[in-house]
Amino acid sequence: GRAADAGDDGAELAKLTGRPAAGDVLLYAVPVCAPYCALAQYKYRVKLTPGTLKRGRASRQCTEMFVRSQHGGKNAPPPDVQGEINMIKQITDNEWVQVICGDVKISAPGASKIGKQMKQKKKGGGRK
Repeated sequence: GRAADAGDDGAELAKLTGRPAAGDVLLYAVPVCAPYCALAQYKYRVKLTPGTLKRGRASRQCTEMFVRSQHGGKNAPPPDVQGEINMIKQITDNEWVQVICGDVKISAPGASKIGKQMKQKKKGGGRK
């Protein structure tokens, strides 16, 4: 009955992690919006505060930040990190938009730099 279902749900929830270990088998990435202190141990996180950035654009900027945080250099990332990056890229805009609150400002190391680069890319690549 219901008690058995609740136990099964607990087992499934215990499989979720915000900080995958090297030997973990990863199936997919799930976007989460929670108080920043609750996400302190998560490997990929940004701080959202009230601002003017729309949800769709914020989601694309978050994805770009997560990818660049692990692949900032010219060398290819290790295979396990590349797998994480691929899973983050597979999260749809709709999935992101469902968890991100209204108009936001993204606070994280390098957030403003990535935001400016994305604006330039949208406008046509900057100077010629």
